[in-house]
Amino acid sequence: MTLTFAELEFVLRSAGEREVDVDGVRRRLNFQPGVSTGIVVASGVASLVARDLCRLEGSRVVPGEFVQCAIAALATRHTSTEVAGWMGGRPVVVHLFSGVTGRLAVYPGSYGLFAVELIDAAEPLAAPVLRFLDLCTSDPGSPGSGAPGGGATTVLVRTQAGDAEETGVAVARSAAGAWFMSDSLERPDPGRPIGREAVVARLLDLLAQPVGV
Repeated sequence: MTLTFAELEFVLRSAGEREVDVDGVRRRLNFQPGVSTGIVVASGVASLVARDLCRLEGSRVVPGEFVQCAIAALATRHTSTEVAGWMGGRPVVVHLFSGVTGRLAVYPGSYGLFAVELIDAAEPLAAPVLRFLDLCTSDPGSPGSGAPGGGATTVLVRTQAGDAEETGVAVARSAAGAWFMSDSLERPDPGRPIGREAVVARLLDLLAQPVGV
Protein backbone atom coordinates (compact mmCIF):
# COMPACT_ATOMS: atom_id res chain seq x y z
CA MET A 1 0.00 0.00 0.00
CA THR A 2 1.33 3.46 -0.89
CA LEU A 3 0.51 6.36 1.44
CA THR A 4 1.30 10.03 1.05
CA PHE A 5 3.05 11.84 3.89
CA ALA A 6 -0.30 13.52 4.70
CA GLU A 7 -2.09 10.16 4.90
CA LEU A 8 0.69 8.77 7.07
CA GLU A 9 0.51 11.85 9.28
CA PHE A 10 -3.17 11.08 9.90
CA VAL A 11 -2.14 7.54 10.94
CA LEU A 12 0.49 8.99 13.28
CA ARG A 13 -1.90 11.57 14.70
CA SER A 14 -4.49 8.84 15.35
CA ALA A 15 -1.92 6.64 17.09
CA GLY A 16 -0.83 9.62 19.19
CA GLU A 17 -4.38 10.13 20.38
CA ARG A 18 -3.97 6.86 22.29
CA GLU A 19 -1.49 8.60 24.59
CA VAL A 20 1.66 7.21 23.01
CA ASP A 21 4.68 9.19 21.81
CA VAL A 22 4.91 9.07 18.02
CA ASP A 23 7.46 11.86 17.66
CA GLY A 24 10.19 9.22 17.55
CA VAL A 25 8.47 7.66 14.53
CA ARG A 26 8.33 11.05 12.81
CA ARG A 27 12.06 11.55 13.41
CA ARG A 28 12.93 8.14 12.02
CA LEU A 29 10.84 8.84 8.92
CA ASN A 30 12.55 12.22 8.57
CA PHE A 31 9.34 14.22 8.80
CA GLN A 32 10.34 17.86 8.84
CA PRO A 33 9.36 20.11 11.77
CA GLY A 34 5.98 21.68 11.22
CA VAL A 35 4.56 18.83 9.11
CA SER A 36 2.11 17.76 11.81
CA THR A 37 -0.48 20.47 11.18
CA GLY A 38 -4.25 20.40 10.97
CA ILE A 39 -4.14 21.26 7.28
CA VAL A 40 -1.83 18.35 6.50
CA VAL A 41 -3.99 15.93 8.50
CA ALA A 42 -7.16 17.20 6.79
CA SER A 43 -5.50 16.65 3.42
CA GLY A 44 -4.58 13.12 4.47
CA VAL A 45 -8.12 12.40 5.60
CA ALA A 46 -9.59 13.66 2.32
CA SER A 47 -7.22 11.45 0.35
CA LEU A 48 -7.89 8.37 2.48
CA VAL A 49 -11.64 8.84 2.15
CA ALA A 50 -11.36 9.31 -1.61
CA ARG A 51 -9.37 6.07 -1.83
CA ASP A 52 -11.92 4.17 0.34
CA LEU A 53 -9.28 3.56 3.00
CA CYS A 54 -11.41 5.53 5.49
CA ARG A 55 -15.05 6.57 5.57
CA LEU A 56 -17.00 9.41 7.11
CA GLU A 57 -19.79 8.89 9.61
CA GLY A 58 -21.14 12.37 10.11
CA SER A 59 -18.15 14.40 11.25
CA ARG A 60 -16.25 11.31 12.43
CA VAL A 61 -13.50 9.65 10.41
CA VAL A 62 -13.68 5.86 10.58
CA PRO A 63 -10.48 4.11 9.44
CA GLY A 64 -10.75 1.06 7.23
CA GLU A 65 -9.14 -2.25 8.15
CA PHE A 66 -5.67 -1.46 6.76
CA VAL A 67 -5.50 1.97 8.39
CA GLN A 68 -6.86 0.57 11.68
CA CYS A 69 -4.12 -2.07 11.76
CA ALA A 70 -1.44 0.52 10.96
CA ILE A 71 -2.68 2.79 13.75
CA ALA A 72 -2.79 -0.10 16.21
CA ALA A 73 0.77 -1.21 15.37
CA LEU A 74 2.12 2.30 15.99
CA ALA A 75 -0.04 2.90 19.06
CA THR A 76 1.35 -0.26 20.72
CA ARG A 77 4.90 0.13 19.37
CA HIS A 78 7.65 -1.26 21.59
CA THR A 79 10.52 -1.68 19.09
CA SER A 80 11.76 0.47 16.20
CA THR A 81 14.16 -1.01 13.65
CA GLU A 82 15.79 0.36 10.50
CA VAL A 83 17.50 -1.66 7.77
CA ALA A 84 19.35 -0.10 4.83
CA GLY A 85 20.99 -1.63 1.79
CA TRP A 86 21.09 -1.69 -2.02
CA MET A 87 18.55 -3.29 -4.37
CA GLY A 88 18.49 -2.98 -8.14
CA GLY A 89 21.27 -0.42 -8.08
CA ARG A 90 19.55 1.97 -5.67
CA PRO A 91 19.66 2.50 -1.90
CA VAL A 92 16.62 1.21 0.01
CA VAL A 93 15.62 1.79 3.63
CA VAL A 94 12.85 0.03 5.54
CA HIS A 95 11.55 1.10 8.94
CA LEU A 96 9.97 -1.67 11.03
CA PHE A 97 7.68 -0.60 13.86
CA SER A 98 6.78 -3.57 16.06
CA GLY A 99 3.78 -3.27 18.36
CA VAL A 100 1.72 -5.56 20.54
CA THR A 101 -0.94 -5.95 17.84
CA GLY A 102 1.23 -6.07 14.72
CA ARG A 103 4.25 -4.88 12.80
CA LEU A 104 4.33 -2.08 10.26
CA ALA A 105 7.00 -1.77 7.55
CA VAL A 106 7.46 1.69 6.03
CA TYR A 107 9.62 2.30 2.95
CA PRO A 108 10.28 6.01 2.25
CA GLY A 109 10.08 6.93 -1.43
CA SER A 110 10.22 10.03 -3.59
CA TYR A 111 7.86 13.01 -3.52
CA GLY A 112 6.57 12.34 -0.01
CA LEU A 113 5.30 8.84 -0.79
CA PHE A 114 5.73 5.85 1.52
CA ALA A 115 5.20 2.18 0.74
CA VAL A 116 3.53 0.70 3.83
CA GLU A 117 3.17 -3.00 4.58
CA LEU A 118 1.57 -4.93 7.42
CA ILE A 119 3.77 -7.89 8.36
CA ASP A 120 2.70 -11.20 9.86
CA ALA A 121 2.43 -10.66 13.60
CA ALA A 122 3.41 -14.26 14.36
CA GLU A 123 6.96 -14.06 13.00
CA PRO A 124 9.98 -12.74 14.89
CA LEU A 125 11.56 -9.43 13.97
CA ALA A 126 14.56 -11.25 12.52
CA ALA A 127 12.44 -12.71 9.69
CA PRO A 128 11.81 -9.52 7.66
CA VAL A 129 15.37 -8.32 8.36
CA LEU A 130 16.83 -11.56 6.99
CA ARG A 131 14.56 -11.33 3.93
CA PHE A 132 15.89 -7.83 3.31
CA LEU A 133 19.47 -9.07 3.74
CA ASP A 134 18.89 -11.88 1.24
CA LEU A 135 17.44 -9.48 -1.33
CA CYS A 136 20.41 -7.14 -1.01
CA THR A 137 23.00 -9.91 -1.31
CA SER A 138 21.39 -12.01 -4.04
CA ASP A 139 20.50 -9.43 -6.71
CA PRO A 140 23.01 -9.99 -9.56
CA GLY A 141 21.72 -6.97 -11.43
CA SER A 142 22.67 -4.48 -8.74
CA PRO A 143 26.09 -2.81 -8.63
CA GLY A 144 25.72 -2.91 -4.85
CA SER A 145 25.07 -6.64 -4.80
CA GLY A 146 27.32 -9.28 -3.36
CA ALA A 147 25.92 -11.88 -5.73
CA PRO A 148 28.05 -13.40 -8.49
CA GLY A 149 28.52 -10.77 -11.16
CA GLY A 150 27.87 -7.92 -8.75
CA GLY A 151 30.09 -5.86 -6.51
CA ALA A 152 30.50 -5.71 -2.76
CA THR A 153 27.48 -4.74 -0.67
CA THR A 154 26.71 -3.67 2.88
CA VAL A 155 23.50 -3.89 4.93
CA LEU A 156 23.06 -1.76 8.04
CA VAL A 157 20.69 -2.66 10.86
CA ARG A 158 19.84 -0.65 13.96
CA THR A 159 17.15 -1.39 16.50
CA GLN A 160 15.84 0.03 19.76
CA ALA A 161 13.39 -1.58 22.17
CA GLY A 162 11.54 0.89 24.39
CA ASP A 163 13.96 3.18 26.22
CA ALA A 164 16.87 0.75 25.95
CA GLU A 165 20.10 1.74 24.23
CA GLU A 166 20.03 1.47 20.45
CA THR A 167 22.11 -1.39 19.02
CA GLY A 168 23.43 -1.82 15.52
CA VAL A 169 24.94 -4.36 13.15
CA ALA A 170 26.72 -3.79 9.84
CA VAL A 171 26.91 -6.80 7.53
CA ALA A 172 29.13 -6.75 4.44
CA ARG A 173 29.72 -9.21 1.64
CA SER A 174 32.65 -8.84 -0.71
CA ALA A 175 32.46 -9.38 -4.45
CA ALA A 176 34.30 -12.65 -3.84
CA GLY A 177 31.58 -13.83 -1.44
CA ALA A 178 33.35 -13.30 1.91
CA TRP A 179 31.14 -12.15 4.81
CA PHE A 180 32.04 -9.59 7.47
CA MET A 181 30.11 -8.21 10.41
CA SER A 182 30.59 -5.32 12.80
CA ASP A 183 28.39 -5.50 15.90
CA SER A 184 27.99 -2.60 18.33
CA LEU A 185 27.68 -5.08 21.21
CA GLU A 186 29.60 -8.26 20.45
CA ARG A 187 31.83 -7.76 17.39
CA PRO A 188 33.15 -4.21 17.01
CA ASP A 189 36.06 -5.38 14.83
CA PRO A 190 34.84 -6.08 11.27
CA GLY A 191 38.24 -7.17 9.96
CA ARG A 192 37.88 -10.95 10.32
CA PRO A 193 35.78 -12.80 7.72
CA ILE A 194 32.98 -14.98 9.08
CA GLY A 195 30.45 -17.34 7.57
CA ARG A 196 26.93 -16.40 6.59
CA GLU A 197 25.66 -18.81 9.25
CA ALA A 198 27.31 -16.68 11.94
CA VAL A 199 25.68 -13.55 10.51
CA VAL A 200 22.26 -15.18 10.54
CA ALA A 201 22.77 -16.54 14.07
CA ARG A 202 23.69 -13.09 15.40
CA LEU A 203 20.68 -11.43 13.74
CA LEU A 204 18.40 -14.14 15.10
CA ASP A 205 19.78 -13.55 18.58
CA LEU A 206 19.55 -9.77 18.33
CA LEU A 207 16.08 -9.67 16.75
CA ALA A 208 14.44 -12.77 18.12
CA GLN A 209 11.45 -11.17 19.83
CA PRO A 210 8.05 -11.79 18.18
CA VAL A 211 5.38 -9.13 18.05
CA GLY A 212 3.78 -8.58 21.43
CA VAL A 213 6.89 -9.35 23.50
